[in-house]
Amino acid sequence: MINHGFDMRILAIGDNCIDHYTELGKRFPGGNALNVAVYARNYPDIDSDYVGIVGTDDYGKYMLSQIKAIGMSTDYIIVEDGLTAVTKILIRNGDRVFDEYIEGVQENAVLPYDKIPDPTGYDLLHFTVWGFGREHVKKLRETTDAILSCDFSNQLFDPRTEILPYLDIAFFSGSHLVRNGEDPEKVLKQLKEKTPGIVVMTMGEYGSMVYDGETLYKGKALPVEVVDTLGAGDSYIAAFLSSRLQGKSIPDSIEAGHIAATEICKRLGGWGGEP
Repeated sequence: MINHGFDMRILAIGDNCIDHYTELGKRFPGGNALNVAVYARNYPDIDSDYVGIVGTDDYGKYMLSQIKAIGMSTDYIIVEDGLTAVTKILIRNGDRVFDEYIEGVQENAVLPYDKIPDPTGYDLLHFTVWGFGREHVKKLRETTDAILSCDFSNQLFDPRTEILPYLDIAFFSGSHLVRNGEDPEKVLKQLKEKTPGIVVMTMGEYGSMVYDGETLYKGKALPVEVVDTLGAGDSYIAAFLSSRLQGKSIPDSIEAGHIAATEICKRLGGWGGEP
């Protein structure tokens, strides 16, 4: 791993979208990869960049302005003629309900390798199952010493998990397993067989689990008055990754993840937004 003194750098590559709460008339910047980059900046000595794509519409301009407002560079965001990805959201009993998703320029987008900033300048590269750039993970494994991670969401056995052999940390969402009466621990261990790295499964109110091939670590979700769960999983990931970069143990990183997720649940939208 590269030593930047007190500064650790994360590069998140993948997806962004505008989360539009249509009934409330409010919109927020979001997307799994972008959220991780933004949330990681909340931790001491952590800096981050983001690689994504937006359209030339009002949503795209709004996205770029919101990113600039928190002090993060937009230099690595591709602007393409067309519509920016938008998720239209309803809130029901504190939980988000996705009403409509418009993928826009993100649909079938391809990330040229030369659009990735010099990977040797980062300590960790993070990808998502929904965004572009995963096709470069194998090459990056061969050319950089950075930690490689990916959030596969609830796509547990999707063909896109083919990059698992090259990852140091893989994240999955598994609350649906618990609700369906399945054994998340069994699934977690099956996933670990595909990767030399550690596997993390977040399960919302059911907590989280991490398996490194030897020890199964478990974390409990903290009590919270939920306003909105949007961004909770991404904040867990950002906290976990930042804690690991800072040299903290897996149990401490799990705890940091749950604390971060709890805080995000107290607000509407993942971050930013209009007054």
